[in-house]
Amino acid sequence: MPDTQRAETQFLNSPDAALLTRVADGDMTAMKALYMAHADAVGRFVRSRVHDEGEVADIVHDTMLKVWRAASGFQGRASVRSWILTLARNCAVDHIRKQSRISLGDADQTLPDDAPDPEAVVNATQEATRLRTCIEGLPERQRSVVHLAFYEDLTFAEISRIESIPEGTVKSRIHHAKKLLMRCLSLAGRK
Repeated sequence: MPDTQRAETQFLNSPDAALLTRVADGDMTAMKALYMAHADAVGRFVRSRVHDEGEVADIVHDTMLKVWRAASGFQGRASVRSWILTLARNCAVDHIRKQSRISLGDADQTLPDDAPDPEAVVNATQEATRLRTCIEGLPERQRSVVHLAFYEDLTFAEISRIESIPEGTVKSRIHHAKKLLMRCLSLAGRK
């Protein structure tokens, strides 16, 4: 098999791809398993773009409905996870367009009940809030690739497929985002 053909179908033999094939055949049990495996990641991804939990739930639902309807269209050129996150991205963009507003996410964080050192917890919470604020201040294109790389732990190639941009652009956006984050965090630390 030529390398290009192998590369284009390398993800067809994964367990998730087998589930997706069953979903394409109308198997609700397979859909439930696929939902259980990916809904949390879809939710985290959508939350990086939309802060209202009701809207997040709607977009996750719409995404999984698209998975159900489009399962037969999966071609194996990306992992099932990347394919589903691409659908989630498209649903989120559609939703944002419909709402004609962009939300940046919720900066609230709950403190753990059993925190041994309250001062350390406060410091960590403040640092996390500063980081979240700095990430929210990034341009949407950089914020999206940062979320996919560091919160969803996706490869540059997977991010490239999800965002429909060249891999080099992913690397460039992450590089520039890191610079902006370092600058933002150093300024936030001085306040």
